[in-house]
Amino acid sequence: MATARELAGDLRAKLTALAGASLESIEFVREYSGPPLPEGAKSVSFRLTAGSPDRTLSSEEVGEIRARLIEGMQAQGYELRV
Repeated sequence: MATARELAGDLRAKLTALAGASLESIEFVREYSGPPLPEGAKSVSFRLTAGSPDRTLSSEEVGEIRARLIEGMQAQGYELRV
């Protein structure tokens, strides 16, 4: 969850940095504010695609990217619903 004043572009930049070189694309999906979220908060959704041009990523590699994203955003104070 982000504060209502935080820009989706700033969140996108943070996710891009955390995803690393395997990030192929990141797409803004939607933004929501209102019940049941606390006042002054919003939910922002993105779709991320990771991959490699020369091989298929293993499930362990994908899991590492996912964990890095989740842990990195939580360390910055964001509440994630995954």
